[in-house]
Amino acid sequence: MLLHRGQRISLRRVALIASDIVGIVAAIWLSALLRLGPEQGADFMEQNIGSILASVLISLVVFYAVGMYEREALIKRHASYSLPFLGAALALVVIILIFYARFQSQVGRGILLLSGVFIFFFAWASRAAYRAIIRSGMLSKNAMVIGDGQEAVEAVRLIRSAPDAGLRIRGIVAAHRIQPGTLIAGVPVVGQIERIRELADAFEVETLIVATSLSREPAVLRMLRPLRCSGIEMIDYVSLHEQLAQEIPIDHINDEWLMSAAMNSSVIHIRKIKRILDFSVALVGLLVGAPIMALTALLIRLDSKGPILYRQQRAGLSGRIITVLKFRSMRTDAEAQTGAVWSGLVDPRVTRVGRFIRKWRIDELPQLINVLRGEMSLVGPRPERPEFIEMLASAIPFYRERLMVPPGITGWAQVKYPYAASIEAARRKLQYDLYYIKHMSLFLDLLILLRTFKTIIMGLRHSEEEVIETGPRGELSVLPQPVQGKAVETA
Repeated sequence: MLLHRGQRISLRRVALIASDIVGIVAAIWLSALLRLGPEQGADFMEQNIGSILASVLISLVVFYAVGMYEREALIKRHASYSLPFLGAALALVVIILIFYARFQSQVGRGILLLSGVFIFFFAWASRAAYRAIIRSGMLSKNAMVIGDGQEAVEAVRLIRSAPDAGLRIRGIVAAHRIQPGTLIAGVPVVGQIERIRELADAFEVETLIVATSLSREPAVLRMLRPLRCSGIEMIDYVSLHEQLAQEIPIDHINDEWLMSAAMNSSVIHIRKIKRILDFSVALVGLLVGAPIMALTALLIRLDSKGPILYRQQRAGLSGRIITVLKFRSMRTDAEAQTGAVWSGLVDPRVTRVGRFIRKWRIDELPQLINVLRGEMSLVGPRPERPEFIEMLASAIPFYRERLMVPPGITGWAQVKYPYAASIEAARRKLQYDLYYIKHMSLFLDLLILLRTFKTIIMGLRHSEEEVIETGPRGELSVLPQPVQGKAVETA
């Protein structure tokens, strides 16, 4: 395959994680040095190396969970202080709870508290340095875009929206007869594709972004192959979009691309392991969460009339119908006066208890029963209502692809694109679902669960929760919002 397709590891993120590891260890060492002196401080570090390594791991997990490695947090100043402070504070609390409450650690409280201050400082400093490096353009590679249509425009937009991608656009090579100097998305055309070798040498290009369908033509491929063999990296538009936006642009793929992605995926093996983990985690989750679920059931019963649980039919793996369980969060007469309408973010039909359990996602705990039954997974595309599958499949290409894996309580689309109330939004969520299906792994599942934890901490809601409960048996009923003469559900 000439053009690269696949997930890439960001060396900048790896460097940032490495700097955080060094910073956390340095913070603990400085705290021990200040509290105990040079000799005792060195002895302390040697005697508590296990606790220190565990503290580093806990801190990194917390940093990720609160969003300290997300692009927006790294490139925007408004998060430069708040997120490192939140991450350091939460990491300190978790470390204290684990090592003091559980293992009676000998690490002094003074050292821990002082370490928290230093961890915040180092985390803030590393991110300030990260932004400075990005602004300076250091370590960025010279890139050139081949193409002059909409894909080229989108490629430029993607690169500009990701300043930490490490790509510096030097110009556009036109696939058609366009006058040099013409601006496309603000980038000048520097020549025609027939001069690609000369232009690549002149601008010291390290990466070529092939954003044109002409890349499949034999004549163009013959021009590009020598460049690839000379060490120039080549990325097609789909791979660029996949890397920078972490979604699959469905308007630019076909069945051949999906087949290639499926053949290079380990979904079958991952699903077998996921089932074991899903069953184990769901069982533990139900046992640990039993007191919370019992209290929630009691509060729902006392707060309003109606069933404690409501049930809704959704399409599971391969379109098989499953019954999804949730705690009821709305009045049973929610639609008595208005009929079926959309539920808003602030909805008077939501009960007092319902508002609380929605915010903290307690309403979804009964879905662990669905996971235990094997109907759902912890992580996967959110299950859709069967009556909307046909309609969405007719409006959105490859929509049925999301039925190829078990649905999940949370998923990549949910953490990346929370709200969806139109066909266009459903298309966008499908692009994230396809990305998840292609890159499905236990590590990605862990990252999604950590991001879901952040969502819970921040009290955010996801689109599939903004629906209406109704029906004499507490079943869920949704009136989709009209969009261009059609109706869709938000999930």
